[in-house]
Formats: sequence, structure tokens, C-alpha cells
Amino acid sequence: MSLRLLPLTAVVLLCGKNAAMAQVCTFSMTNIDFGNVSLTGGNFQQTTGTLTANCSGTANQQIRVCANINAGSGGVHASGDPRYMTQGAARLGYNLFKSNGVGQTWGSYTWAPSSRPPAITVNLGGGGSGTTATTVYARIYNGQSTTGTGTYSSSFAGAQSQIDYGYAASFNCSSSLSSRSQSVPFVVRTTNNSSCTVSSTALNFGTQPDLSANRDATNTITVNCSPGTAYTVGLNNGSSGGTGPASRRMQNAAATSFITYGIYRDVSRTQAWGNTPGIDTASATGTGVSQVFTGYGRVPAQSAPLANIHTDTVVVTITY
Repeated sequence: MSLRLLPLTAVVLLCGKNAAMAQVCTFSMTNIDFGNVSLTGGNFQQTTGTLTANCSGTANQQIRVCANINAGSGGVHASGDPRYMTQGAARLGYNLFKSNGVGQTWGSYTWAPSSRPPAITVNLGGGGSGTTATTVYARIYNGQSTTGTGTYSSSFAGAQSQIDYGYAASFNCSSSLSSRSQSVPFVVRTTNNSSCTVSSTALNFGTQPDLSANRDATNTITVNCSPGTAYTVGLNNGSSGGTGPASRRMQNAAATSFITYGIYRDVSRTQAWGNTPGIDTASATGTGVSQVFTGYGRVPAQSAPLANIHTDTVVVTITY
């Protein structure tokens, strides 16, 4: 019997420093909360949220993050703009943006009508880890003053908020999500409070030769209050020492000459317009569109004052 010895080959595979390691990311997204807003002023309402990515992998590499944000539970216009927050059947238009103010909306590769989300880069340092915080800009559109009061929201969870990622050298954002994709939930919300805006025109009695007879003039007060908001419109007695709504005073610049006048709620000038709710104020219920009130002014017949310009400043108060 003979014993045959077979040669044994030892193989050692050495891994270089830069061999690719599996990339791992975790994500968090703050809620986007506009807080309490007023929609009667006609202005945009803006706020932000923050998407944070924490990644690890091969040192000194880059990871590309694709944050797909879809319509949300509130739905969206067919064009992809605006998205909606809802309160029951009521809707409030808003959208999410890549940059401050205006620009492209923040969309999704998995949602056909939207623009694409920005590609976010996370740089892995020498230790093989990195963190990036990205701002998501949000805006409620103007022109929605007829929207009812209350709290509106839209939630993003599951397929509504999917974040995919991979090494930037080999991974591109697409509608085909990898097994690494994660759903990162958040909520967009706001509360539309009752609010009012007011503006007025001057009550100008013009140039008069004398005050031997009544001199009449009118002005307008325009109020816009949230739908369903009951309010009153009051006028104070002016800045020139008036003692009542029918006995206000205009004065010259030196305050040495005065003209008595009144402001009324009716064309016959019998209902004085003052500042006591339920007594001598005007009232209405807001609709979200402008409501116009007429002030009926009268300078009653009186002795002629010094020939000069006479003025008074009356404060309009909206109580709601």
C-alpha cells in the first residue's frame, strides 16, 4: 500500500481599504405645521419642515437620497398643484417646495403628475458615516379667504412618503424603488382662525362757502371677516374732542377753530354711528369676501369758523 500526498494550496483574499460596504440609512421628518393662520389678509402663509438623513457605509463615499413625497391624504389637484389639507369636505390649498418662496414643487418619482424631488447627497467621512438635514418649504396659497375656520391637515405615510437611497456612483432615483426604501411619516397641518381686515375712505365734506345749511358727505368702510364670523363695526368720537357720534369735531391745525359734525349708519342720518356694540354700531356676519358699509356724514348748520382746513381722525374698530 502506498500513500499519495496531494499538494495543498492556501488562498488568502485580502480586502482593500476601499472595498464597498453595504450602505445603511435612517430618516426622520418633522411635521410641517403652519400654526394659526389668517386667510382674510390676502397674504401667503409659509413655514418649513426638516428631513434628516443619517447614513453609514464605505468611508469617503457619497450616498444619493431620493425623497419621494406624494399627494398626501388630503389629495391634490389633477396638475399636481396645489396639494390640499382637509377638514371634512372642506379643502385648503398648499404645496411643498424645493426652495424658499417659489420654484418647483417637491414631488415624487412614484407619482406621475408631479415634478421630481431633489436628489440629496450625504457625504460619508473617513469614519464611514454622515448626516444631512434638508429643508422642505411649504406655502398656503393666497386667495382662499372664503375657506371656513378650523383645523386642516394632510398626512403622509406608507406609499405617500417613500425615501430610497444608494451609493451615488451606481444609484439613480427612479420609479422602481429598491429594497432599501423606507416610509417616513409626517403631517402637514394648520388652524384657520376667525379674522377680519378693514379699510376705509376719507369722509370729505369738500370746500364750503359757509355752514348756514347742512353739508352732507359719505365714505365707505370695507370689512372682510372669515365665513361665519359675527362682527360689529364701531367708530370712536375722533381725535379732536368730540363728545358723541353726532357731535364729533374737526379742528384747524392750531386747534383754535372747530366744526361740529356727525356720522350716521342710515341715509336719513337719524342713526348715529358710535362705538357701543348693540347700541350704535353696525353689524354683520363674515362671508370671506369684502362687505362694504357706508358712513353718512353731516355737518349741521352752525356759525362759520375760521376759513381754513379742518380735520379729524376717527378710529374704526372691528369686534368679533
